[in-house]
Amino acid sequence: MKIKVNYDFTHQELVGKTDVFEIADGARLGELLQIIDTRIVEAGKNKGIDTTYKTTLVNEVLNGCVVFINGSAPEKRLEQELHDGDNIEFIYGFCGG
Repeated sequence: MKIKVNYDFTHQELVGKTDVFEIADGARLGELLQIIDTRIVEAGKNKGIDTTYKTTLVNEVLNGCVVFINGSAPEKRLEQELHDGDNIEFIYGFCGG
């Protein structure tokens, strides 16, 4: 399934404004955030940017981010199941510590 991600300004210097991820059916928000964090860390290494306070998760807990799925806060947070066509948005100004 395809999930669109709109990044917070904190992430944009590393990965751009938006992305589309293809993930397995039944994937949960936490799983997607781990994939995103891998991409953020890789981009930081390639660009020489410290990503310590730029990942979406720290020790499997949200890193100061507010995350919306299709305009609403997920009821089950990281355990929220995603669906094809979902739109993920990090709330501007709250990501990265």
